[in-house]
Amino acid sequence: MSSQVPLWVTIAVALVGFAGVLSAQFVAAWREDRRWRRDQEREDKRWDRERVKELENRSYEGRQNAYVQIIAAVEAYDWLVYPVVAAVRRIADNPQVLRQDQRGDVWRAREELRHSLGPVTLFASERFSDMLRRTMLPRSRLAMYMSAGKAPEWTRVKELWDESQAGFRKLRGEMRKDLGLEALPDD
Repeated sequence: MSSQVPLWVTIAVALVGFAGVLSAQFVAAWREDRRWRRDQEREDKRWDRERVKELENRSYEGRQNAYVQIIAAVEAYDWLVYPVVAAVRRIADNPQVLRQDQRGDVWRAREELRHSLGPVTLFASERFSDMLRRTMLPRSRLAMYMSAGKAPEWTRVKELWDESQAGFRKLRGEMRKDLGLEALPDD
């Protein structure tokens, strides 16, 4: 007995096979697209993390450089001004007007200190800006007072000097903490 398969069955089998191949391709393409999107999201997240890390590094380096400039300027100020403060202390019983070169040293130290404030103002938080003011304003007032051309009084000089030193110790301690360094014993 020979049985002949109707034509419609052959066509139906071919269409089902063709549909199976097409659907397999669509499923494979869909999976590949999903995998590609997941990989792309992972890559985007990685790049975002790297950008954030780079910005943090730049911010850290900027703060570090700004803090170094401030510390250097304050210490340069102290090195220039302290001998004048010591001279005022020695002549406290017999007040005298400071020599022109001493007043010039004090004023030059004030100006160098003033020029170093820009980077810290850019990179530091508002809290640091407040601490910076509490450190720098007494130094500026001391320089103006000692450069005024009158005989400085030891008590006022000592008050401004002590105020500026206390503010600097606090500021330096906060800077070290912000950079992840140990605080110094006198901070």
